Amino acid sequence: MARLSWILVVAAACGSSPKPATAPLPPDNAAKPPAAAQAPAAKPEAGTDGNEAAAAEPPTPSGPVEVKITAPQTTVKMVSDGSGKKQPLRYTAKPGAKQDVEVAMDFAGRQDTEEDVVPTIVLTGQAETRAVDKDGGAEFVLRVNGVDVRAVAGSAAPIEKFRAVLGSLSGLTIGGKRGATGAAGEVTMRIENPPRHAGDALELIRLTFPTLPVLPTQALGVGARWQSTTSAKLADKLDVTQVTDYEVVAHQGTTWTIKGTTKVSGKDQQIENATVSGISGTGTSETTIAEGALYPIHKASLETQFKASDGSKSTQFALKVGGTVTPK
Repeated sequence: MARLSWILVVAAACGSSPKPATAPLPPDNAAKPPAAAQAPAAKPEAGTDGNEAAAAEPPTPSGPVEVKITAPQTTVKMVSDGSGKKQPLRYTAKPGAKQDVEVAMDFAGRQDTEEDVVPTIVLTGQAETRAVDKDGGAEFVLRVNGVDVRAVAGSAAPIEKFRAVLGSLSGLTIGGKRGATGAAGEVTMRIENPPRHAGDALELIRLTFPTLPVLPTQALGVGARWQSTTSAKLADKLDVTQVTDYEVVAHQGTTWTIKGTTKVSGKDQQIENATVSGISGTGTSETTIAEGALYPIHKASLETQFKASDGSKSTQFALKVGGTVTPK
């Protein structure tokens, strides 16, 4: 059974048993139909209880499965309001509006010179703005009606096995609230009729789901610049700070385009048996916001590096996450 190790390498560095980075892939013969007659089951080897293989497979959930994405803690500092005519820049979803959207997510992990690259996970569905409050904050839900996996250069993972696990997540809903400036509340992912590995698959999506820029409240012109600072917990373990410098690079009619560059830092930390140091990273993003749309066009990538030491042993890690949001 194959398993990629993006979160496994983090947990190994931190000396604990983690949740799996990806849903465990089915065995090579999973797609074969059952034979009409089968040979008697082999007797368990001496020293085993005969249930080891069964115990490795989680039971199919008996009810809905939920995974929550914690609201990020982000502050915004204005640097320059730009030039020309100044206007507020907002996410301006309309109550009851629906929008077809595709969300694609990538990630890879490197431990010293060994790298795991996961195929691109693609969610397609329809987003609906359920309500908009007096301040422009939107309550929304994205109903996923399709899940696919795309090949990525450098990935040795078997595409069809990923499809077998993730494709059964059709019917997933992703809902929450987002302020007019993009400040997000807690987001809940829920699937009513979950497959066997639903929890693991949702954890993977939680870790890679794109985060949209948070905007300043001031009116802006072209060339406006601001800085957002987010306190995050990488892989639920490492405390990091992500500082992004944004700039409005274009404004035509009701459409704004902003670009961002991100720097990652973090203090040295003791996590269980390991000392984590040298936390750093960089990233880029580009977002095009259109009036009335819940989701903008968005593309971002972020790579974070750190070293984990335990006694005389040390290992260098790099984690890369990427995502795109494409309205259809």
